[in-house]
Amino acid sequence: MIGNMNKKIFLLFHGRFPSEKAASLFAAKSCESFSNLGAKVVLIVPKRFKAKKEPFVKYYNVKDNFEVKYVPTIDLFSFLGNLSFYVSLFFYSLSSVLFLLRNAKREDIIYTNETLPLLFASLFFKNTLFEVHDYPEKKKWFYGMLFSNVRWVLVTNKWKLKKIKKDFPQVAGKTFLERNAVEISEFDIPESKKEAREKLKYTFSNKKKIILYTGHLYDWKGVDILAEAAKQLSNTFEILFVGGTSDGVDSFRLKYGHVQNIVILGFKPHAEIPLWQRSSDLLILPNTAKQDISKFYTSPMKLFEYMASKTPILASNIPSISEILNTSNSYLVEPDNPKKLASIIKSVFKDEDRFERSKAARADIEDYSWKKRADRIFKHLFAN
Repeated sequence: MIGNMNKKIFLLFHGRFPSEKAASLFAAKSCESFSNLGAKVVLIVPKRFKAKKEPFVKYYNVKDNFEVKYVPTIDLFSFLGNLSFYVSLFFYSLSSVLFLLRNAKREDIIYTNETLPLLFASLFFKNTLFEVHDYPEKKKWFYGMLFSNVRWVLVTNKWKLKKIKKDFPQVAGKTFLERNAVEISEFDIPESKKEAREKLKYTFSNKKKIILYTGHLYDWKGVDILAEAAKQLSNTFEILFVGGTSDGVDSFRLKYGHVQNIVILGFKPHAEIPLWQRSSDLLILPNTAKQDISKFYTSPMKLFEYMASKTPILASNIPSISEILNTSNSYLVEPDNPKKLASIIKSVFKDEDRFERSKAARADIEDYSWKKRADRIFKHLFAN
């Protein structure tokens, strides 16, 4: 229960909304779950040229139970690179704070993982929460100032919790752990594998073992490792890549589109993802250990979606993943080793225990629903 129903929650998100990126989905699901508990929630996003035209309620399959307010920014052409991002972020920071000063009360809660907008907001509002998605290895003076200004610091895995308490001991008392989440009911679908395949516009071969990766095609997510592993597998294995931006998909096709057992399907609506996962025989999370964002910082939403799907999982054995997955609920593999990955993929299909592991993953995911996440966060926000 909420201790003070008079407080609103204003969530600041600088990205395109809606969009195909996980951060945009995270913003939508966070707002919906807070609203489901009775809070009045306002999501503040910038007006962007490339945002999807489809209504966010339909795009994300969320309830229309929170407000979305679009504020001005300067949306420069992407070819300007980082300059475009920083100009947009600065003007969004100003616009969002001006919106808050006009529409929020001083006791309302400002919630975000955006650094500069929150720093500006923290100058005027006391109830500010920073959710740390990456880690401030650089510019620690800036983050030290931000951490000192905000009331709460939320981290999404154990590594970040330990590291922040070490590097910023002055904020240890207001820092707490809350991992990412999944809408379990969306992935706990009634369709059998056969029924799920019949619903999708793709011709599945019953003679092939279907291996699936869902998500973006960034190198730190290990997609190149999986693609190289595919080259070492026979054509009795079919490796599907679902997701990615149009540019990322085009680039990935240039590199791997010629590989016979790789199928690059591109972006699919989020509502379809449970069907793709149910249609598959094995789900892969091949994150690299060569980049800290993958090895330490992330708490992959895809991981929790995989666990809810009741399909066996094979993932990289790195700290950001192994604090959730283990050898009881999945298969773990040495990261960045295509040969080893291919070998483990083959061995998984010889293991009759693989479905017991997927059942264990489904049981373990119960604690990571959006509702329970919101409940736990509210215990901190409305403790007094």
